[in-house]
Amino acid sequence: MSISHVSNTFRYSNERLGKYSVAALENAKELIKEGGLLLSNGHLARAYFIGVAAIEEIGKSFIAFEAQGRNLNDSAVTTKIRKSIENHSCKINAAFHSSILSHGNLRNELQGIIDLMITLKYGREPSMYSDIDYESGEIKKPKEVVCELAAKDCIRLAQHCYYKTKEHLQTNKPTQKTKYEDDFYGMNPKKITELFDSEDFWWFYIANIEAKEYDLSKSVVIYQHEYLSKGRKFKVEDVSAK
Repeated sequence: MSISHVSNTFRYSNERLGKYSVAALENAKELIKEGGLLLSNGHLARAYFIGVAAIEEIGKSFIAFEAQGRNLNDSAVTTKIRKSIENHSCKINAAFHSSILSHGNLRNELQGIIDLMITLKYGREPSMYSDIDYESGEIKKPKEVVCELAAKDCIRLAQHCYYKTKEHLQTNKPTQKTKYEDDFYGMNPKKITELFDSEDFWWFYIANIEAKEYDLSKSVVIYQHEYLSKGRKFKVEDVSAK
């Protein structure tokens, strides 16, 4: 459903999110099976696309599961949950979260996981739709751009994400978020970018770290409220030193 058609009064509940998470994961399982059938019958491009769709459903399941730990009465949090569930990149990222959490040698494997996520995001559209290369003028069909190895790897990757996420959901509870984490989560992305681009914020965060306050979300929310929104600076420049 498009966000524009969702009532401003809509709110999630833990029960609804729990059912949503289960339904998405069950659908992912069915998509993986269907992708395997397409693969075995030589429909490589469609198998790849179905594999990516399964991975997105897995990510949706994880997002809905973890959202149960948030303040669902907060309209900004509700909006962010909806946007994440409807965003292809967010769902693909979330599908790998359980694998990242359970990985024993994350430092060596993280780059590989990131590369896979990027490949899936760029490969999704070409595997379903015809396209044109505006530099060469070449028309590209999905069956010409998806090789057998890529299709097989995508289905196997979907299976991996499915089992890792299923295990995580069965053995863990949703992470309970603090008020600062929810406020940070619900912030406008442009505002976060503006804040992170500010050298003054980082001076503020360094001061918090020195005071043994390591929570980045808390620093972001407090800086936004106490400084950025009021046009104030944390680190006042010493004019007399010039």
